[in-house]
Amino acid sequence: MPLSVDFNADNNITIIKLAGDLDTYTAPEFLEKFNNYILTGPKLFIVDLSDVNFISSAGWGALSSALKKSRENFGELVLYGMKGQVKRVYKIMGFRAVLKAFDDLDEAVKYLLGKRK
Repeated sequence: MPLSVDFNADNNITIIKLAGDLDTYTAPEFLEKFNNYILTGPKLFIVDLSDVNFISSAGWGALSSALKKSRENFGELVLYGMKGQVKRVYKIMGFRAVLKAFDDLDEAVKYLLGKRK
């Protein structure tokens, strides 16, 4: 399934809405769009995964790379809205040690704004 990537900046935070699968084929597209965007937009990111049904190891690697890139640019990246298999893999594989995730969008926003202080 193709991946849709939409950026929506508001209040110094960019929400990246992903829809589809983040896998070996779509991860490079996501990273290219992210790397181009970070040069011009806000540096705080929430990746909305509520419409993502599958993330492969390449997809998790792309999200980790995006986190690293945001931190290199004095920003931060968190995940939001995981469900189903995506959430199970996130928990089982221990990604929470690297990628912070929230079920509530307001909590994700509060966390990022708190990091800015």
